[in-house]
Amino acid sequence: MNGVVIIGPTAVGKSSLGMRLAEQLGGEIVSIDSRQIYRGLDIGTAKANTFEQARVRHHCIDILDITEKSNARWFADLAREAMDSIRAVGRIPVLVGGSGLYLRSVTQGLFEIDLDRSERLQFEKSIEDTSATDLHAKLSAADPESGERIHENDRYRIVRALEVFILTGTTMSEHFRRQKNAGVDGMSGLVRIGLNLEREALRSRIEERTREMFDAGWPDEVSALLDKGADTQCPGLQTLGYPETIGYVKGEQARNESIGRIATLTARYAKRQMTWFRKEHDVSWQDAGAEGLFETVLNILDSAGTS
Repeated sequence: MNGVVIIGPTAVGKSSLGMRLAEQLGGEIVSIDSRQIYRGLDIGTAKANTFEQARVRHHCIDILDITEKSNARWFADLAREAMDSIRAVGRIPVLVGGSGLYLRSVTQGLFEIDLDRSERLQFEKSIEDTSATDLHAKLSAADPESGERIHENDRYRIVRALEVFILTGTTMSEHFRRQKNAGVDGMSGLVRIGLNLEREALRSRIEERTREMFDAGWPDEVSALLDKGADTQCPGLQTLGYPETIGYVKGEQARNESIGRIATLTARYAKRQMTWFRKEHDVSWQDAGAEGLFETVLNILDSAGTS
């Protein structure tokens, strides 16, 4: 067995299962999360705390400042290096996360698109005054799959997907379909476990977790970043839930309003995650609320030759 992959929507219980499996199997966790890469974003990203990181070594977290932009190809290189280092000491990499794009970039690689720089600049100039909402609507019309996958406020990825379509004549979704699994070493033999919950049960868990995050000090975390001079428009603070928490900290909306809004956005994000993950192959999907889940997963891994 070359490693374990645990995927599924946010708040479904991936991290908890990953911790137990890593301890049981003698493994280390490779976070496949596009938000936990940022230093200082801890509570709002459900990052493993100090105690948990002492129990099981975590890789690919706290690797960017909130002012820096992430890049899936760069992340994939780091994650593969981490996997190699884990295997080199006789341990098992346990990949855990909800970023479908990052997972695919690690396990399959990303397609190369050579776009003319002058055409890219011309395209960017043409949409300077177009809102993210309007751009997302255009993307959804041209490439429904990408429109479903990319959040309506994520202008950077919306623009990227639109420019790929406009400048190549082919949607980003189609580029993804054309990419091949070959050429990425060390990715065979990964056992993939997917966790999911019935929609209302997941929605309830999301609401509960969001409230717990606020109780645990998410607003204080944001206040500390702002007190240090963080720009509210920097890439890290555009991640899910942080703009709404900033709004609460600044007194622009009430606590319950912020919590409710974050829960709603998170539920929408969870839906997009599942839209992506359903296209993944060879995933053993499990009910995250089922009794004996851990034992069931251990049996699956045992059948795959992990022990």
